[in-house]
Amino acid sequence: MQLFFISNRPKVLERWNHLLSDWNPETVGVSEVASKLTNGGILLMHLSSVNEVDSQLIFSYKRDNPKSILIVCTDVPNEEEGVEVLQLGANGYTNTYVTGSLLLEVVKTVLRGDIWAGPELLQTLLRRLLSNLPASNSKVDTAESVDCFDGLSSREQQVLSVLVTGASNKEIARELEITERTVKAHLSSIFQKTGVSDRVSLVLLASKSPALVV
Repeated sequence: MQLFFISNRPKVLERWNHLLSDWNPETVGVSEVASKLTNGGILLMHLSSVNEVDSQLIFSYKRDNPKSILIVCTDVPNEEEGVEVLQLGANGYTNTYVTGSLLLEVVKTVLRGDIWAGPELLQTLLRRLLSNLPASNSKVDTAESVDCFDGLSSREQQVLSVLVTGASNKEIARELEITERTVKAHLSSIFQKTGVSDRVSLVLLASKSPALVV
């Protein structure tokens, strides 16, 4: 996938270009993002230098192009901001000045379909999402959720049960003693069968099922 950078700080762009030169990255402006992400792509956004209006536009472009990947970098990461950007659809949240090897790992992780965030941040996100779910006594809602999972194989149900704890693909693979490639294949099948396109949506759907405890 093509890698794009967006930042208003030349030194940040220079550093990213140096660290990720093998990816042949391209620096873009906000007005170019929509067209660049049409066919997918990875966008590394320096949130600390992008104004709020532009950042909201970028999140909107990301939602309109679900095949694209958005990694948000900030100079001073904090839990509140991290939860917010992940809820807005970012695939990763990290420090602007992480080491080159770690930045490369961030890119590889989101490409595998995982969310890059510290385990505590991810757990906080999941807890907040679940705590904000409206209480419902509707048997229809529950029945629809159960129906979604009825079509899963026993192994897919095992993968889902581990995923809803906030585990990464690697952790799921280790827990179930299977390969990461197999985990990814199971997740693709689960997404297709349940009609969701990302891990957070899957966790929210799973939370409505009495058979799954998050």
